[in-house]
Amino acid sequence: MSLPESVAPEQSICSHQARSGCPHRARVIRQLVEAALFERVLPYQYDGSWFTFRAGAQAYRARGKLSGFGRVRLAEKDIWQLNGGLQHSVDLASLVQALPASAGVGERLLQELEQTIAFCRWNQEHLNPSDNRRGLSYIALESAIHEGHPYHPCFKSRTGFNFADHAQFGPEAGNPFQLCWLAVQRHYLAIYLDCPDEQEFWLRELGLATWQQLQDAMAAQDIGLTDYALLPVHPWQLKALQATLQQAVAQKHLIPLGSAGDYYQASISLRTLLNVSHPDKANIKLPLNVVNSSSLRTIEPHSVGTAPVLSQWLQRLINQDPWFSQYTTLDIQHEYAGMVLKDDVTCETDTKAENDWLLQLAPSLSVIFRDSRAIHASPFTATPFVALSLLEADGDAFIAPWLQHYGIQNWVRRLLEVVVLPVWHLLVRHGIALETHAQNMTLLHDHGWPQKLVLRDFHESLEFVCEFLAAPEQQPHFAALHPDYVRPAPDRYYWMSSVEALRELLVDTLFVYNLAELAYLLEQQFDYPESRFWLQLDEALSSYADTAKDWSGRLAQLDLYQAQIQTESLLRKKLSGHSNTEFHHTIPNPLHQIRRGAKHVIY
Repeated sequence: MSLPESVAPEQSICSHQARSGCPHRARVIRQLVEAALFERVLPYQYDGSWFTFRAGAQAYRARGKLSGFGRVRLAEKDIWQLNGGLQHSVDLASLVQALPASAGVGERLLQELEQTIAFCRWNQEHLNPSDNRRGLSYIALESAIHEGHPYHPCFKSRTGFNFADHAQFGPEAGNPFQLCWLAVQRHYLAIYLDCPDEQEFWLRELGLATWQQLQDAMAAQDIGLTDYALLPVHPWQLKALQATLQQAVAQKHLIPLGSAGDYYQASISLRTLLNVSHPDKANIKLPLNVVNSSSLRTIEPHSVGTAPVLSQWLQRLINQDPWFSQYTTLDIQHEYAGMVLKDDVTCETDTKAENDWLLQLAPSLSVIFRDSRAIHASPFTATPFVALSLLEADGDAFIAPWLQHYGIQNWVRRLLEVVVLPVWHLLVRHGIALETHAQNMTLLHDHGWPQKLVLRDFHESLEFVCEFLAAPEQQPHFAALHPDYVRPAPDRYYWMSSVEALRELLVDTLFVYNLAELAYLLEQQFDYPESRFWLQLDEALSSYADTAKDWSGRLAQLDLYQAQIQTESLLRKKLSGHSNTEFHHTIPNPLHQIRRGAKHVIY
């Protein structure tokens, strides 16, 4: 079995001899099998306790259950290959090889799975996890939450990182580092600021000392702000792009200025950096040429200048809506500024051949500034939403003290009011769907009692249908923001071709792959049936519907209570090798069964 490209043989810490007893390997196998069965990549039979299925010529059985929205939940210690009537431990390489993958994709998938295992082992052997994460600050929690994606099997692949990179730039180690800086010839850089004066912007963001340091570095290169502008770069990204940058640096289109300024720490999402020198200052989102879970973590150039406009649009709708004024449970982290290499060279005086370096580098060199005040200026405690479904070192749930204090039913009711209803209202009343997976959400609470939801990352996670917008005249003039928007392909950017796509985005990210984890935790840890959780969700949605008589027709269009709904197939997408293509499969909807008055919700 080959090792991940990014991990040298001498660095492998989950050796062949240790593999059978490696808990991280067991988790990766479990999540891979769960995803393959849930998405029907591998058809299965289920008798109420055991799943039986085949991958290629090999037969398997696994003990587990079906949970909300048809999610498959397996017991890690009871997943077996069947040979001659005997049970054997699952061989990961053989399983991956038998999956229906495009040429070369299976090998890359195996590399990512092996690297996930290796990085989990590194964390176990080199880090000292906190025994109790409940009292940690928001930034400390972003480092202490080491579990990774609860569904995707490549939850810590970080293809391109080696162990040194993982230690320096992974969120788990909590290592602080400075940004690197480039001076970029102005006509190659698109700049989107929230104030008219560029120097004023940088003085506010950097402070006088760092601003002067960068000015001195530019003067040492005999350049100035008349012809060049500043662009921050992730240190790993600058190193990774070294060979690609050679032509542009040799021609002085780009000039490295070294590192400077505040210290940052990687967040759970890896690309977003948190300012540890001044936590109330902006989060910085920088592209990384790293594959993690399903995607290459660069930033699409068209979205950088669009980000501030989307934040302004959302905030304007929230401010104008009496419903939000009454409930005040939603806040957003504004993406208020950005810079990006221009990926459109038609307006430049240079020839296309001379600008080939631009097309190569544009997705890899940019920055988005995200306001952190909604989190750090709040009187409430901020907790990354993903923490709500986690277990602590003592085996108890992170939220156990909250549930013991407030009662599970009361706490769940309040959580759904704070978290689900604002997102649902944005879709129902305004026609805007947001990708509310756990990494995009922060819960503000008062000693565990939910108070507000803070959302972020709109530049790549907002969708709408023009005909379904309540106020279409207020939408941004997208064609003026970027040439890609002039004649866009259907369902390529922010505007979808059907209302069903909007419902799917919300249900997928908020229910199927997010709240389903919490519902399952409550059942496993507290004997609180999942069916009761989904019943409470239905009650919250019904309560909302009672106040939404003026737009009941819009509720009907969204048709949330279908018996079968479509959900995104994350593993199928991975196996296809086409990261820009969407794959879907059909799943049962527990809300439909509840609405029909079923005594027991069948998943």
